[in-house]
Amino acid sequence: MANHNGSHQGCCKTGPGYATPLEAMSGPRETLIYVTAVYTGTGVQKPDYLATVDIDPNSPTYSKVIHRLPVPYLGDELHHTGWNSCSSCHGDPSAERRFLVVPGLVSGRIYVVDTKTNPRAPSLHKVVEPSDIIEKTGLAFPHTSHCLASGDVMVSCLGDKDGNAKGNGFLLLDSDFNVKGR
Repeated sequence: MANHNGSHQGCCKTGPGYATPLEAMSGPRETLIYVTAVYTGTGVQKPDYLATVDIDPNSPTYSKVIHRLPVPYLGDELHHTGWNSCSSCHGDPSAERRFLVVPGLVSGRIYVVDTKTNPRAPSLHKVVEPSDIIEKTGLAFPHTSHCLASGDVMVSCLGDKDGNAKGNGFLLLDSDFNVKGR
């Protein structure tokens, strides 16, 4: 699950997020969250999707799923999401929390979702294919993404290309979401 807070960029407008947890608690309430919805194990043959949920108590659509963004393939098992930039980039005024990085644990794909153009109806920006990840890193089963202060995105991987559950690898995506290496 991830949230979206409009154009807020911290108290001093010095980058995304907040400098401290206390500052975050004093900030404006989030109005949207993004939640992965998976069909794994249900027998339903549809692509997983990213649900946008309105969490603004003053909104007429409060607590409702207001948008579904299906991914293009079956069997991805969308997993832990992360932003392209977050509080790790707080001191960088050029950093912007715009893209949600969504690993597909089973398929090995990584989806990049644009949440800025239309926060209430995000769109698919890019798909990083497992063949590119395997070719450049030997890793598979992407699990959790997290931004780095450099602008890269780190993604933990649970195994290697042969299906061995090593759980010892991290891949890097550059700021354009190209596989940079390990």
